[in-house]
Amino acid sequence: MGPESVDGLDFAYGRSRGIQRLLRLCGDYRPCRGLLPASQRLAARKTPSSMAVVVQAMWRSRPAWQLRTLLASLKLASILISSAAIRLILTVGLFALLPGLGLAEDSAPQPEPSLRPPRMPHIVLKPQESRFLLLPLTNYVNTAFDTAQVSRAFSQNDYWHNHERVWDRLVHPLDSIDEHGGWGHLFRQEFASAALLPNLTLHVLGNGYDFRALAEWYDEHRVPFPYFWAFLSSYAGYIGNEAIEISNPEIDAADTIADLYLFNLVGNLLFMSDTVTDIVHNQWQLRNWPGQPVFDGHHQEILNASNNYVLRPHLWSKHVRPFLYFGLHYFAGASLALRNDTGVSVGAGLATVDPFADDYLAKIQASGGIFWDDHDR
Repeated sequence: MGPESVDGLDFAYGRSRGIQRLLRLCGDYRPCRGLLPASQRLAARKTPSSMAVVVQAMWRSRPAWQLRTLLASLKLASILISSAAIRLILTVGLFALLPGLGLAEDSAPQPEPSLRPPRMPHIVLKPQESRFLLLPLTNYVNTAFDTAQVSRAFSQNDYWHNHERVWDRLVHPLDSIDEHGGWGHLFRQEFASAALLPNLTLHVLGNGYDFRALAEWYDEHRVPFPYFWAFLSSYAGYIGNEAIEISNPEIDAADTIADLYLFNLVGNLLFMSDTVTDIVHNQWQLRNWPGQPVFDGHHQEILNASNNYVLRPHLWSKHVRPFLYFGLHYFAGASLALRNDTGVSVGAGLATVDPFADDYLAKIQASGGIFWDDHDR
């Protein structure tokens, strides 16, 4: 069947089952009916079921207008959606979905594919858990907007423009280091100060763990060169993170270059080792407890995004374990095993408030938490 055109969108029915499902859903949903001719709504209802995720759509004119029209039909016109917000949603979504989500199987009977076997042991990934369903997308958002939690120090304004500034530092690393204090300043700031703690726990350990999970996700979906795509996904998130941090003039090139050229790279290389991954995941019991990001349409910001990691190694017994929690909070405590493979963890420590405050006590505050989990997730 040839391509069809619907209000500036080109759909190839014979090439994308995801589009067929989108048209079927849109044809059945009353607010969308005005966007589709009757013949296409009928064709959509007759389309076989599919859960293919990638929507191969090309916006030929005024994409922002198209999205506003759909939102207005859904009676969400009171939310102001700017072109910048739409670019954020589309870019993040397409980046995460293109490599592998289109390979997801649907519930309809399919012929057994002649696919290659997995290229690596899947140690971290648990495909049956919902948190891994859209891992490249959720990892990007939680990583990029993690430090936006510290609103006193960092801003989401000029997010895309700040990418250009980060990229300029990365393209000219030697010049950037010379302009921001030289190699001595870089060593003192990144290796001989309190910055070494997040560099090791977040950029080496946490980032490396997430990188391995991404590689296993791509491998699970039989995407060629899974480490390559995991590398791109991981660095995309951390470049976004640096774009948030660079909103504060106190963040200089030494931080950006040390994070992306050294600590993140070391973490990725370490977790390409099955032995390292097995020790960290199974013996140290490292886990990522990510946030649940939401988009604030009124203020056009991402909220509640975070990457938080826990360590609960089996040192004392199977029922009581030490508990370490780190991200923008650093807690220590204990984890208690309960019945039915559940557990509760209690920790206390410090939370980051404003890392650039003049008063040291204003940089942090006392904090703590009680956490419930099941199946060692």
